[in-house]
Amino acid sequence: MKRTLRAYVFPVLMAGLLMAGCSEGVKGTESDMKKQLDADLGAVEKVTVLSTDGQEVPLALDEFLKELPEQGKDLQVSPQPLKRDEIRYTLVLYRHKLAPLVVEVGKQASQYGENTYRGPGADRFYQWIHREAGKGLLPAAIQTAVVSAEDLGQTVTLGKTQAEFLQGVLAAATPLSDKEIDQYPLYPHYRLRIDTGGRSLHITMLTPTLVSIPFGRETHYYSIQGSLFSQLTQWLPPRRTAGDAFDRLFQASKIRVEPSGDARVASVEQSATETTVEQGKAHQCVRLLKGGVALAGQPKSPGSERYRLIFSVEESEVTVHVYDRHIRFNDNWYAHERLDDELLTLLRAKK
Repeated sequence: MKRTLRAYVFPVLMAGLLMAGCSEGVKGTESDMKKQLDADLGAVEKVTVLSTDGQEVPLALDEFLKELPEQGKDLQVSPQPLKRDEIRYTLVLYRHKLAPLVVEVGKQASQYGENTYRGPGADRFYQWIHREAGKGLLPAAIQTAVVSAEDLGQTVTLGKTQAEFLQGVLAAATPLSDKEIDQYPLYPHYRLRIDTGGRSLHITMLTPTLVSIPFGRETHYYSIQGSLFSQLTQWLPPRRTAGDAFDRLFQASKIRVEPSGDARVASVEQSATETTVEQGKAHQCVRLLKGGVALAGQPKSPGSERYRLIFSVEESEVTVHVYDRHIRFNDNWYAHERLDDELLTLLRAKK
């Protein structure tokens, strides 16, 4: 009887009440079950979402309970259990004087207790929890905030007025939860580390109006006001790093791949300015190059040159020679593991 009730109750709870095993002991008509479940619903005091790395964000309880009735359609009990690497979130419903209700949420399945539920409804449930988690991630208050320009190697701690400005921008952010976004950070790669008093938040500025926040295995994206980026360029202005020859390449308008020894490499030319996606990829190429280890001289066995990267900068062209595990730039040599394939993958990636 308990197994039958569990399989029945999950869609009922999702459709209008809660995902809970508390009804397993309830016998009688559907009306009797609903009364019991309605009582359990009233016992919920708090709802939170846990990431796969243990971060916990609260959800707006009234909004959650209001939207819950739409989440129980097209669910089927599945013989295939939810695998651990499928889990994206853990939904926790805390109840007064009762054990919390815990549901593991994956992109295509959710699990309560021993039962896994799949079907179109499971995908919609994941999308819903993803959106709610995205809303909950935005900080209600900021105690401290540190801004870094990763490409410049500079960091600044914001003052009270600056933190209040940041708080206002984030409060007006719009979650973009339904989108898969292929965007690398634009130079100078601004990042913000925020202490809310209860948890830390790491925000990456991808474009002047787009930021991302990691949450376990998930990444949440938000549209924001461009005024924040303007402020960041004042707090940490973009500038050329003294003694770093690669920095000039961030200003490239085009990147061209020319095969010079490997027949498998095809010629590619990519704009670095037409869209933020192309610009982000171009800037990421430069970051990959900067990640090499400078050598005192030419290595003993550099191998054959595979291809050349040609950056169009202002009115000139700047060439980087790429080998299997080395690059040569401005007559200087750098060691780099698997850089060649990473660059080709990045430049050939479609928008």
